[in-house]
Amino acid sequence: MNYLLSIIIGVLSSLVAALVFLFFISRLRPTIIISERIAKGQSSAGKTCFRIKIINKTQRPIIYIKAQLHLISPSVVPQGVILKSKNIQLRRSNPMEISGFDRKDKEAKYAFRFLTYENLDVIWENDTRSYLRFQIFAVDSLSGFGKVFTQDYHMKRNILTDGDFEFGDSLDIK
Repeated sequence: MNYLLSIIIGVLSSLVAALVFLFFISRLRPTIIISERIAKGQSSAGKTCFRIKIINKTQRPIIYIKAQLHLISPSVVPQGVILKSKNIQLRRSNPMEISGFDRKDKEAKYAFRFLTYENLDVIWENDTRSYLRFQIFAVDSLSGFGKVFTQDYHMKRNILTDGDFEFGDSLDIK
């Protein structure tokens, strides 16, 4: 009887320990900040481009990164509203890794700029009927848990800003 009780206590304590560990490790998810405006500027080749900047605020690198930019147009149908989506091609939409946040990092490897050469001024012609949606998925390199971050852009005149993002941990456009 004591032998059976010892086994049951051992199994239950292992189960509780595993659940506690899983709870704490699941709290280790990426933290990403996405710019609230889109920088309109020139590439090194002189082409007009649009940039969205993100900052990895996690202390650890993020991996398995996938980013998408879509023009979303709500359409009314008899049963409600559906969202039509047009993909806008991003250059380097899935970097392998973005370093963890470190204020002492002189190269600011924790920041990344997603870029498109598609003319958002033309594609996003009617901002009262459509908006841009930027989504990024990333996985924490330690825990393996991922998260999706979304930023919607409305009112084109307030969003598309001439200039380029400041270096490092700033999302300001100069």
